[in-house]
Amino acid sequence: MGEAIFRFLFKYPPIAFSQGRLALASSWPVWVLLAAILLAAVLLGLYLWRLRSALPARARALVWGLQSLALAILLVLLWKPSLILSTLVPQQNVLAVLVDDSASMAMDDQGIPRVDQVKEILADSGPLLTELREKFQVRLYRFDKEAVRIDSAAELTASGASSHLQDSLAQVYSELRHLPLAGVIIISDGAENGSAAPRELMEEWKARKIPVYALGVGEEEFDRDLQIDEVSTPRTALPGTVVSFGITVRQQGYVGESARLEIRDGTEVLKSREIHFGRSPVETVQMSFTPKSEGIPEYTISIEPLAGEAVKENNSQSRVVEVQNRTAKVLYIEGEPRWEFKFIRRAMEEDRNLRLVSLLRTSQNKFYRQGIENEEELMDGFPGREELFRYDGLILGSIGVAFFSPEQQEDIYAFVSQRGGGILFLGGRYALGDGGYQSSSLADLLPVQLDQPDGSPTFRRTPVQFLLTPRGWDRLQLSEDEAANRESWENLPLLGNYQVTGEPKPGAVVLAEVVAPDGKRHTLLASQRFGRGRALMFATDGSWRWQMELDHTDNSHKTFWQQILHSLVSDTPPAVSISTDKALYLDDQHIRIQAEIYDENFQPVNAASTIATISLPDGSTVELPLQLSVEEDGVFRGEWEASAPGVYRVDVVARAGEKEIGRNSSYFQRADGSLEFFSAEQNVSLLTRLAEETGGGYYPLEEAGRLPEQLTYSPAGITVPEVRDLWDMPFWILLLFLLKGTEWILRKRWRSI
Repeated sequence: MGEAIFRFLFKYPPIAFSQGRLALASSWPVWVLLAAILLAAVLLGLYLWRLRSALPARARALVWGLQSLALAILLVLLWKPSLILSTLVPQQNVLAVLVDDSASMAMDDQGIPRVDQVKEILADSGPLLTELREKFQVRLYRFDKEAVRIDSAAELTASGASSHLQDSLAQVYSELRHLPLAGVIIISDGAENGSAAPRELMEEWKARKIPVYALGVGEEEFDRDLQIDEVSTPRTALPGTVVSFGITVRQQGYVGESARLEIRDGTEVLKSREIHFGRSPVETVQMSFTPKSEGIPEYTISIEPLAGEAVKENNSQSRVVEVQNRTAKVLYIEGEPRWEFKFIRRAMEEDRNLRLVSLLRTSQNKFYRQGIENEEELMDGFPGREELFRYDGLILGSIGVAFFSPEQQEDIYAFVSQRGGGILFLGGRYALGDGGYQSSSLADLLPVQLDQPDGSPTFRRTPVQFLLTPRGWDRLQLSEDEAANRESWENLPLLGNYQVTGEPKPGAVVLAEVVAPDGKRHTLLASQRFGRGRALMFATDGSWRWQMELDHTDNSHKTFWQQILHSLVSDTPPAVSISTDKALYLDDQHIRIQAEIYDENFQPVNAASTIATISLPDGSTVELPLQLSVEEDGVFRGEWEASAPGVYRVDVVARAGEKEIGRNSSYFQRADGSLEFFSAEQNVSLLTRLAEETGGGYYPLEEAGRLPEQLTYSPAGITVPEVRDLWDMPFWILLLFLLKGTEWILRKRWRSI
């Protein structure tokens, strides 16, 4: 409507004025026009000043201004105002039309598939192509992962696995850059699974003034839809370890309703949960379960479809987690014989994926070793750095920080921050604040503050209830059945004691609390990342009562400690590790591989020959030499293209000369066609940005008929100058009527003669 009014007033569309320049076509110079306007204004002023009139001086000045402006307009019209444009030479310029042919274009909008709407607009005998072909050499392309030349829109099938809009735009430009390219039309719903257009390419388009016009297809917002937005998972886990999935569900139009969210391994439901949708469009939940099999199982996360959903294909996603068959080693240092030590060791006896090695101080200078592999292990008591770094986790029981020499404290600190090991601080008479840890560098590792202002003992022999926080309910479970799990936690006997600690640190995750007799809540179980490793705190030594007071068939105590210790070491990296920048590549085949090479003391190794062997889904292998990073010591990187979907295994071997430093393996997954139906509404913002950055414009599909005229004024391609008259614009007549009408109304009001 606004453009139609503009055209009525000024004869031409706004783009003509934005692309052209104003000029006066008269042969008389401009200074003569300015002199004539000034002279006419002076003579008119003298006339009005000498004319006897009842008008006061201020009113006569206003009349003089209106009449002078009217005379100035008439004089300007005598100088023939014009618009100088560069217009395209018919049939001398190329116009590229790119049509989205990915699977999302098969979606129905109001009962009509998007691709059918496009076919109707681009019919060979239709008005749009007919008019464009009269002016341009039209080249038609379909695109999904890449652009392909077609003869007719009838060839569109809407079956492409992904939409690489900007990559396809760059591809077409590279093909046509040496031709007189007048512009590009993109017809798409704006789905983008590829990479962004390079900055250099956009700058070149701007420099050549090649406009991109975007025709948007599809609804901009669905009335009702559910979507699994994000799924965060660990990349690896030990058998028996609780695996926690962070799942984000987006809803539109289902406020007040509920849906069931499930995690499946094949056809078996591992975990399910009812989600009630509030006013927020996004709900994030944590769902945990225990993997039952080793290997790389694929898990499906799905939410049940509800009535009226616009897209049901975005209700599920899949993820893989590597359940490793390895044995982690944990060193447990205990300062005194106590029940907690005994029952922790008993809980881990049958765990074949974790070996607990303990050093128990039985008297001042006597120690009892358990779980050692040979007589040399822990022969000298607490191990040196090289031996300590061979463990994956470390537990410090009721033993004061003074037991460790300053050098040993540095080794413990480096074990977590540099080696990437896990450390667990237990409560006890000589632990935490009562063990003096707040005055050592090890206080940095703890997920809580240890300050005790009055200096009183922090270990309290008062029975208290173990209370899970919401994060604890998500990450710890005693039973895979949700109802049974809740009942098991609520029926646990009281802990025999607790230890007072300070506030949790900003990055800590509090999993459990206790309520003291005075009503104050104290952090009981907390975790935090520190450097490359992880630190946990369990501020009690009274969990053994769970085993003693429950029925002998109840495995709650055993399950709890297995989960705690597995989580302690699940992320501990080996000396040689291999990883990719993503575990799952959706519609993306560019793989970035990184290996971290450390020696037995976990010092980075730069002088290493590092080769990655990639095992493809079809059983074949590819070797990829990795290059040392110039930014980071011990880090080797490489890039590779994985074309086929499936699960890939990556093995790395690092050598220093003929000596093997170490080897390791990892995996990644490739999937195509997974993103097409996620956020399947029309991406107006992307289409508008691409168009406006190049001087073009965005229009909904139903306004496609405006494009031929818009492209007529393109500054790119082969053009000729054209002069268009502006003296006969209706705007001038309306402006003169406005000026004289205003003067007449004022005179009438002032009752002038």
